[in-house]
Amino acid sequence: MKNCYLYTAVALASFSTMSFANESSRLSGEILVTSGYMSTNSNLSTNGNARLNDLNSKGSHTNDFIAAPLGSLTYRLGADNNQRVYLGTSRDDLAVGDLAFEVGYQYDFGNGTELDVAFLPTVVSGEVWANPYQTGSNRQKTDIEGHAFRMKLNNINNSGVSVDMAYATAEVDNEQVTEQALRRDHDTYFIKGSHQSMLSDRSGLISSVSYTHRDAKGKAETFDQYKAELTYFTSVDAHSLALTGGYAYRDYDGTNPIFNKERSDNRYKLFLAYEYADFAGWDNWSLVSLAGANFNTSNIDFYESEEYLMTVGMSYQF
Repeated sequence: MKNCYLYTAVALASFSTMSFANESSRLSGEILVTSGYMSTNSNLSTNGNARLNDLNSKGSHTNDFIAAPLGSLTYRLGADNNQRVYLGTSRDDLAVGDLAFEVGYQYDFGNGTELDVAFLPTVVSGEVWANPYQTGSNRQKTDIEGHAFRMKLNNINNSGVSVDMAYATAEVDNEQVTEQALRRDHDTYFIKGSHQSMLSDRSGLISSVSYTHRDAKGKAETFDQYKAELTYFTSVDAHSLALTGGYAYRDYDGTNPIFNKERSDNRYKLFLAYEYADFAGWDNWSLVSLAGANFNTSNIDFYESEEYLMTVGMSYQF
């Protein structure tokens, strides 16, 4: 799935299955508001400089203040409360620095397996440069639009093993890249397997491996990605944290006509999420903070980038 690392500023990790509603209500949810600082030097980011002087180096750092609200809403169905409809963002994704707005349905089987199917209307949408390789004048922004479908099997047969599968499609509204091999409209196929193991009553590890295939209109934009992540989570009294490290290798299929070579990237991630529950004695209010860094190294300097994030905010659960 697309990593919307910037916007994870509005949320915090959850380290196990949680219910925020009391037993007398079928409706539960969360509202999160936070602000912070982000820095990036990606040549592809529309938060960066609009003007490029050359294509042979990394971009210059741009710093931004960010502030945003986010939330989720869940309604439990069935006499046994074993079904749910929901909309919002998954805390499991937020724990590792990913953000995806979802509208979905969950069903709990008697053997402990949870089925989760969802539609993600905005996960691949946003802004891109109409021609990211334009030099000598300001680049223009355009929209990329798409959607995704996702199916997860969580905690299969109470084993701690989960499988996550997704399909996404996206189109660039005003594609101005002239080289056919670099056209960015695409379909994406994703599969991930993960396992949660407890180290103690209040701490554990989540390990995962995933494979992504992006079938783009341009051969040089088509890639296969292989990714591994490890998350350590723990809680002590009112304090909880999750620390995630990740590595991905991305191999592109075709020769990039601008740089005359096939692109390959190594992507690194380090992400920390912290929560202080019932902050200052306020019931259902939590202090939340996120910090992280993403690094992309490439055999083509133009695609190398760094991202840093630091946020703090408040969460209210009901």
